[in-house]
Amino acid sequence: MITGKVGTSAPQARRLEFGFVGVDSLGRRYAQRPYPHLGPAVEQAGPRLVQELGRAVERAL
Repeated sequence: MITGKVGTSAPQARRLEFGFVGVDSLGRRYAQRPYPHLGPAVEQAGPRLVQELGRAVERAL
């Protein structure tokens, strides 16, 4: 079985994707709405990505 992981290590990514309400570690107060970007992109491109990766593996073998 071949698996993959898609994501980011950008420190602001989780807060942008899901939003944040509360006080952060520096004492700043936020009521930031979510701006989903990774989730919708994976939903849209995921099936095609899996298909293309499968084709690439078949060609490599």
